[in-house]
Amino acid sequence: MSFKQFYYALDRRDETVLNQAKNLLTKSLAPVNENLGDKDYLIGDFSAADMMLGHSCFMANRLGCVNDEMSNIKDYVARIADRPAFQKAITMGE
Repeated sequence: MSFKQFYYALDRRDETVLNQAKNLLTKSLAPVNENLGDKDYLIGDFSAADMMLGHSCFMANRLGCVNDEMSNIKDYVARIADRPAFQKAITMGE
């Protein structure tokens, strides 16, 4: 089952649970947003931590869990998404 099939399977969705999960994810991203305040990447330079958390932030943003007040994460996701290796990885299997 692809991501789109899973995410858009409306007959299997519980909107209450989905909204609770989105709210929890948004709250859990607040410390990440704060940490990125003065850095381009999590520890300054691009690292393995960015490889792991970058995709999670990308998907959270794609799912609408990164609100407009989280500008540091939005900028971070844009930097991650501009990396050639990320672009290659995210399009695999299409």
